[in-house]
Amino acid sequence: MTEPNQNRRGRLQRQAGSSGFLIDSFQWVLIRHGLTMSLLLIICLGMLFYALGHSGSGDQLLGKSLLQGALEVNLLHFGLLIAVLGFAGGHWLWYGIDVKRQNFLWLGYLGMISFIEELLFRLVVPQLLHSFLGSIGSVMVSNLVFAGLHFLTLRWRLRHCIVVFFGGLGLSRLLQVTDDFVLIVLVHWFFTFLNTSQPPRAKNYVR
Repeated sequence: MTEPNQNRRGRLQRQAGSSGFLIDSFQWVLIRHGLTMSLLLIICLGMLFYALGHSGSGDQLLGKSLLQGALEVNLLHFGLLIAVLGFAGGHWLWYGIDVKRQNFLWLGYLGMISFIEELLFRLVVPQLLHSFLGSIGSVMVSNLVFAGLHFLTLRWRLRHCIVVFFGGLGLSRLLQVTDDFVLIVLVHWFFTFLNTSQPPRAKNYVR
């Protein structure tokens, strides 16, 4: 017997509401999460560049050249990239997952959203909040928003969002220690894939 719509849920998602809505497709993830994060990044970047244009010390606002640091790559990064891709392929083979074009699109999306979220929540938003909240406050609020958006856009359960919050704090700390933006994007990408290695589909995403 098929369980009622309101009892349907994803591995990470809260139980479907009275309407039976559940994010059970790649398209819904793109629309609700990917598009939201992309628009927020555009808005916050616009605010940051506006602030730069009206600030007498752009270097101080950007710290160690925010955008330049976000684009610096080296051989270590290429090695880690190959390791992430190799792990993804090995993971699919190990679990007998029938690898299709959509799996590669999903892997690419996870890399893209990792870049967008790290640029937004580890660099841009903390810079915007720094003058109001200081170093610690800006990092805390940025990661609270980061976790909260997973609750709203992807309908994740609260306990998973708490993990996202502390994971974000860990990435913020890693960036502070290494000053290596590309590294934290790759780390984010790895753990995001580990958490959701396949695109959501109604037949295997809903329990």
